[in-house]
Amino acid sequence: MLSRLTSRLVTSVICAALAVRIVCGQEPAGQDAVTATPAADAAPRIALLPPIDFNLEQEFFANEPMSDLDPEVAEPKRKRESPYGSSAPFTMGGFWAPEVDVAGQASKLGINAEFARLAVPLGIPVAGEPIWIGIAKFGRLELATDAILPDSGQPIPNQLWLVETGFMHIRPLANGGTLGGTFLFGSASDRPYAAGRDLTLVTIGFYNRPAKNERDEWSYSIFYSPTSQLPYPLPGMAYVWRPSETFEAKIGVPPAVEYRPTEDWTFSVNYFPLVNFNATARRRLSDQLSLLAYYRTDTEIYFLADRAQDNERFYVFDQRAAVGLEQSLARGFALELTASYLFDRKLFQGENFTSGRTDVVQFDPGLGLSLQLLWRR
Repeated sequence: MLSRLTSRLVTSVICAALAVRIVCGQEPAGQDAVTATPAADAAPRIALLPPIDFNLEQEFFANEPMSDLDPEVAEPKRKRESPYGSSAPFTMGGFWAPEVDVAGQASKLGINAEFARLAVPLGIPVAGEPIWIGIAKFGRLELATDAILPDSGQPIPNQLWLVETGFMHIRPLANGGTLGGTFLFGSASDRPYAAGRDLTLVTIGFYNRPAKNERDEWSYSIFYSPTSQLPYPLPGMAYVWRPSETFEAKIGVPPAVEYRPTEDWTFSVNYFPLVNFNATARRRLSDQLSLLAYYRTDTEIYFLADRAQDNERFYVFDQRAAVGLEQSLARGFALELTASYLFDRKLFQGENFTSGRTDVVQFDPGLGLSLQLLWRR
């Protein structure tokens, strides 16, 4: 179940989301306009904002190239008429998985989590001008168990926290391309900000330029985060191929594919090294309701405050298959409810994802429920 902490977050984050609407030129009902720009111009200004997806930094890096919305034009290069697209400058919600048995121990383990993510334009977007966007993220993951880490003999941490703030910058170029990046700074730990070694960051730099046919483009990028599966700088280079308005593929590193055979169906697949994979199918049932299904790997990575080695990380990993519904609400908000089956579930410590694992704890497959409130702008 969602904890009381989520309830306290609702008011503050929704107020922040309303602030985004005011900055973007959209007014809450009954309020006076805060700028001299006519309300009719709000939609083009909002269209200038880039797509934001915070499910995973890696997923964002892999599947949301910044040039999807070029600040020089009012219309996106990719067709995104559906209100059920993946972009959401604001989202908050929670996740719950009931207790299951822990392998090799007479213990059970249950999971609940709350999160909130917000992107706020720092000024009104103007066509052809650079864009600055402030970003804030909060997450709490509870591992409800009395099980221990078998090698160190320490109890499994019950509370894990993620707190990050930062910004995104996008700059249009004379050649039709875009240049920019993202920087997030914060703490991912069982005791956030307890020490300097518990601090983390996410940095993304990118440059996109049109291909010779002016339909496709080249994408160059670099990604780094000490709490990623590959904790060192990862360069990316891909050719974004758009043979039609219904199909797009990023050919290179990281790869991604999106296919929209009709206005009601969308299929997408993306991959980010090392084992971050996401495949999603979405079916619009009506203007207000959408059905979705996905398979993905899910990795949460933290620095434990009492770890023996500075470079040691604590991993929470599973694979999950899910189905759900998304209901469109008023003023661009939507509510998404999904039920998932989680398997290949494990906790462990190590300096990287692939080798030197210690304190491995495996626990049984089980069900999970997720509820999210999103603002699709």
